[in-house]
Amino acid sequence: MSKYDVIIVGGGLGGLETALVLSKEGMNVCVLEKCRQAGGMLQSFMRDGKIMDSAIHYVGSMDKDEALDRYFRYFGITGEIDAVRLDQDCYDNILIEDSRYSFPMGLDNFEEYLKSKFPSERRVIPLFCKYVREAGMLSDLENLKNGLFNMDYMDYYTVSASDIIRNNIKDPGLFDALWGTSLLYAGIEKVTPFYIHAITLYSNLKGAYRFRGGTKSITDALIRRIEENGGTVMMGMEVTRILAGNEGIKGVETADGSYFESGSVISDIHPVETFRILDKTAKLKPSFISRITSEDNTYGLFCLYLTMKPGSFRYINQNFFIRRGNNRVNYVLLSMQPPANMGEYAEVVTIVTPVPYSAFERWDGTCVGKRGNDYLDYKESISEEILNFVSYDFPDIKRAVDKKFTATPLTFRDYTKTPQGSAYGIQKNCNKPYSTFIAGRTKLPGLYLTGQNINVHGVLGVTITSLLTCADLLGSDYVINKIKEKA
Repeated sequence: MSKYDVIIVGGGLGGLETALVLSKEGMNVCVLEKCRQAGGMLQSFMRDGKIMDSAIHYVGSMDKDEALDRYFRYFGITGEIDAVRLDQDCYDNILIEDSRYSFPMGLDNFEEYLKSKFPSERRVIPLFCKYVREAGMLSDLENLKNGLFNMDYMDYYTVSASDIIRNNIKDPGLFDALWGTSLLYAGIEKVTPFYIHAITLYSNLKGAYRFRGGTKSITDALIRRIEENGGTVMMGMEVTRILAGNEGIKGVETADGSYFESGSVISDIHPVETFRILDKTAKLKPSFISRITSEDNTYGLFCLYLTMKPGSFRYINQNFFIRRGNNRVNYVLLSMQPPANMGEYAEVVTIVTPVPYSAFERWDGTCVGKRGNDYLDYKESISEEILNFVSYDFPDIKRAVDKKFTATPLTFRDYTKTPQGSAYGIQKNCNKPYSTFIAGRTKLPGLYLTGQNINVHGVLGVTITSLLTCADLLGSDYVINKIKEKA
């Protein structure tokens, strides 16, 4: 038996960040991760001699003194990651049918671009950008004291992103442009709250970056800091039971029969899994657990990872969101990883498209590597359809491909234990904001939640959530002042 001040269940980004913050403050922490590699959606993998990022293609707010930059400096990891800034004049391209929109970085630049592209909307575009700035700044350090759910901005939580755009903008082309990156947050019209759209857009306008060497470099740096602080990170340790009584948390058990004692447990895994392995306790009402575990999850992604023939496909330091037609593949994000050799040609290209879990449900009871030839054939058919789809805008891509690798919602389900391989966890819903906005502190003493299912997904969103969870243990003023000292 081992005893710790805090045990973190799951070594995703949220789990590692909470472990780092608490270990910096002298707590004896232990992270238990079921996979051989930590990181969750930040995991990278090696294929054909190339590092590939499984799910995170770029992050925002990384310019100097912007939110994520300040948080990473507080963590002490900025010197250990190679962040590559995307093109200033165009970091995101939105290609819809035969129209193309190119977003520049900087909110003022973005506003002027929209005015030039849509002159008939010049009077309302500044109002939309004002909304983006107000909601986006909820992620800034000064606002964390109030938490993310700030009552001064309730409209941004209770009105959908699509409604705010449509109610203020008449040109359908401008709606298409602004909605064109909704794949980044699994946007659903009439459902996704405006604050999700705004924080995502605002963050990218404040410095969009990719990572040379893979997103694994972030998790590796976090683990090094945790261990330097005296913390422990254990891989291949699946927590199968969270022990609790009516007085509070007692510890956890793992699949190999080990017992870890602690009066505090932070769960970084999906709430469905958390409450499945938690002992029954009178402190948590069945209605609360039922509400949390019955919420809808966001859709999954089919990911196509391409290694490119040397010198065959020029690297583009921009992203491409393409929406066209109404076939099975009609919306994709095409992104490239910064070449490891610092050259001008792409080594890895990733293309992702939304897919419903129902498309893979026939293989629901299978595991990685054991799904059968019909599964492989089905993945190959989708891969070819994706390549045919993007060939309209990138006619040279097919002959430049060396090898193809894929991941489906089943892959993410098995590696991250997210129900149905959801890409972004629980679906935030403007029609019931209090149900899908989950507090980090539970009513069971010693049990806390963190990660993308709680507040906001994405690297910045999960970082904010992890800091809010730590504030529940340490106090918000204390955490914010510590970040200010380092920033």
